[in-house]
Amino acid sequence: MARLYIPAERIKDEQITLQPKEARYIFKVLRLGPGDKVMVFDGEGGEYLAEICEDYQGGVYLVTREEVRLERESPLKITLGQALLKGEKMKFVIQKATELGAHRIVPITTSRSVPILQQGQEVLRVQRWRKIAQEAAKQCGRSVVPHVEQINELEAFLSQGAGAKLILWEEEPTSLREVLAEITPSSGITLLIGPEGGFSEDEVSLAQAHGFIVAGLGERILRAETAVLSVLSILQHLFGDLG
Repeated sequence: MARLYIPAERIKDEQITLQPKEARYIFKVLRLGPGDKVMVFDGEGGEYLAEICEDYQGGVYLVTREEVRLERESPLKITLGQALLKGEKMKFVIQKATELGAHRIVPITTSRSVPILQQGQEVLRVQRWRKIAQEAAKQCGRSVVPHVEQINELEAFLSQGAGAKLILWEEEPTSLREVLAEITPSSGITLLIGPEGGFSEDEVSLAQAHGFIVAGLGERILRAETAVLSVLSILQHLFGDLG
C-alpha cells in the first residue's frame, strides 16, 4: 500500500487537508482516487490507515480510519555526525543512514571539508537533506524520520555527544571489532565519520578529549560514504535490529 508523509501537526483530527503537491502525487504518480486507501505516517512514530475522499465541490482530502501500530524502529539510537562531503555524496549518506535506522543526523564542518557553504546555501541544503530523509523513510517503511540538524562545527558536535561515542579514523590501529567488544550501547551510540580527506590528528585528539573512542576499519582505505554504510550495518547487526 502506498505511503504518504504528513507532518504530525497536520494530523489533528480525522480529516487531513491535502496540499496541492500531495494531491498531485496521489493522482498523477500513485494513480489513486476517491475511495482508495493509503498509509499516512507523521515522522514521529504515528502511522494511520486513511481513505481518499472528495467533497461536493471536487476538493480532495484524507480521512484517517484507524491508527496502525508497527514496530519498525531499531532499539538502538544512533546519532550520526557526518563531515560534509562533496557533490551528491551527502544526499547518498543521508538516504542510506535513514534506511539503516539512524535516529539523528548532524552534518559537520571540519578542517578538511571541501564544501564551503554561505548562510543562505546552508539553509537550502539542510532543507533538501530533510526532504531526502523523509522520502527515504517513506520508501523503507519507517514511521520515524531521523532529524537532520543544522550544520555544526566539529567542536560544537563533540560537546553534545551522548551514549557510547565512536570516531572512525583510517590511521587508528585498534579495530572497530575490539572497540565494540568493550562498549555498552544501552544509552545509544554517537558515531563520527570524517570527510574525503579524513580527520586531522588535532581533530582526533579533540574528539578523544570529549570522550570519543577511536577505531579503525582495517588495512583498506574506505571512501567516507562506504565507511558510513559499513559501520551503521555492523552496529545495527550487533546491537540493533538488522539481520
